[in-house]
Amino acid sequence: MADPDDDEDGAPRDRRRIWPWAVTALAIAIIAWAGALAWDALQLAGAARDVKQQASAAQAALKERDAATLSAEVEALQRSAATLAAATDGPHWWIATHLPWVKNQAIPVVAVGEAATVLADDVLDPLSDQAVIDALEVPGFENGRIDPDIFAAAQAPMTQADDALAAQIDALAALDLSRTDQLISERIIDLRDQLREVGDLVHGGRVAAELLPPMLGGEGARTYLVMVQNNAEPRAIGGIPGAILELKVDEGRMDLGEYVAASNLVDRDGVGGLTADEQRIFTDRMQVYPQDVTFTPEYPRAAQMLTRFWQADGRDPVDGVVSVDPVALGWMLDGAPPIEVGDFTLRSGNAARVLLNETYLKYPDPKDQDAFFADASAALFDAVASGKATALGGVERAIEAGRLLVWSADADEQRKLADTGIAGAFLEQDDALGLFVNDGSGAKIAWYIDTDTTVTDHLCTDGSLAGQTVEVTFTHTFDGDVDALPSWVKGTEITVPAGRFAANVLLYPAAGTFVAAVRHDGEAAAMNPEVHDGRSVVEMWLNIGPGESTTLDFDIDTTATGLLRPLFEATPGPKPNVYTAAKDGNSDKC
Repeated sequence: MADPDDDEDGAPRDRRRIWPWAVTALAIAIIAWAGALAWDALQLAGAARDVKQQASAAQAALKERDAATLSAEVEALQRSAATLAAATDGPHWWIATHLPWVKNQAIPVVAVGEAATVLADDVLDPLSDQAVIDALEVPGFENGRIDPDIFAAAQAPMTQADDALAAQIDALAALDLSRTDQLISERIIDLRDQLREVGDLVHGGRVAAELLPPMLGGEGARTYLVMVQNNAEPRAIGGIPGAILELKVDEGRMDLGEYVAASNLVDRDGVGGLTADEQRIFTDRMQVYPQDVTFTPEYPRAAQMLTRFWQADGRDPVDGVVSVDPVALGWMLDGAPPIEVGDFTLRSGNAARVLLNETYLKYPDPKDQDAFFADASAALFDAVASGKATALGGVERAIEAGRLLVWSADADEQRKLADTGIAGAFLEQDDALGLFVNDGSGAKIAWYIDTDTTVTDHLCTDGSLAGQTVEVTFTHTFDGDVDALPSWVKGTEITVPAGRFAANVLLYPAAGTFVAAVRHDGEAAAMNPEVHDGRSVVEMWLNIGPGESTTLDFDIDTTATGLLRPLFEATPGPKPNVYTAAKDGNSDKC
């Protein structure tokens, strides 16, 4: 006999009554959950937009060393970051981060909120104090010296900010954006790039605060070599070392000691110290001619080799090597009175032109050229080191352009310097693409060569790298009578005909990428592959005469997924380089 509480099919009536209510309740919960997410999405849109704008404004104020503006922008950023973080909090977001597909959108959004909060509270807020923000600025001379302890008060907050930024940069870099909506992934990419840029600035300030006291002689006198590069004869790092200056530093006061032309340090027996890769790729010239230590794009190795030449000539060991070129010295000379050297009057606007070209037209004898270059380099550097020049912006510009580099003989100091822009440690930068030029003309004709480079990054929708195209054009601008040029400008025709510019072009793709093809003036070309200290590199030879132009195109493919857009390093030329970074959207290789 059927239970009166059962339906005709035998199912309990109570259970049948519960199902509609359960389904309704579940539907209401889903609607409520979706509604909560939708409401948060509205908050997120506005907050994310504000965070981007305020973070950009704060970053600009930081670069301008404007503490008042930075403080105001940080307060606004903290409010927007708090709104953003609150809009990605709660049980409905926990659920969202565990559901298929939804989690690919939710997890990156939550990460943005966390990163924005850290950026505001733990990075920019501590840096908005004027004493701290000054640590990001190149220190100036006062009464002929730089106080070694000028950044002492900034060291702790700089360390805090640097550590916090590094953790967030790693967290954002680890996100898998392959299934994330393009609108969201673009915000992540923008923030990631922004944090990397701020991170470079902050880390450089931290290292400066830690290393300035010992390196400025605050803990004992130091002796450095100043390597003045001559970009009219290009080498990977810039140019041949034309003059070597001895610099003594004690309690922040700088005095020039002996200075010599690099040609006086040539050692026909070789000073030794080359690695097998350097010997194979660059030949033994790096250990015979001090002018060729800059064949390698790795500045620490060039600096080490230069000290071997210095000591092989009977001189005492030094504490480090500073590299600078005439272009950088010209930038740093703003505010200094004119400097009389030989038959020339040197100013900020003509320093590079005089040292890299006019001196060779005026003094045909190579010994006179070397002597003038050394005398002029010493006079220019002395004007900067004595504080006669006032444009600290020139120093910052030189560092950003790779025209001012520093190496320390102290292993611990060098380890800290190595991942800053001033170190020139290219081979250690796995995320860097490098394009370098080593002259093969044996002359100073490169003053007339213009270089125009375009790097196009082919990106997937998640912002990861799918490949690159590098196009570099060299144009020979000399339009006069080659025969009228001095032999040391036009060349001696030992390697190439007079007036022609010849060079090895080296391209180092970033880790996880490789050069798939090369075109020379539009035609497929053979390339010479090599391995340099674990980094792949291809070499191409070019040779052009006056009025001619030639273009090399490198196609780069990837061997790994999830790669970030690489940094770009290149040989600083005798004139400011023309460089264009272009970025594609979607790639058909993703």
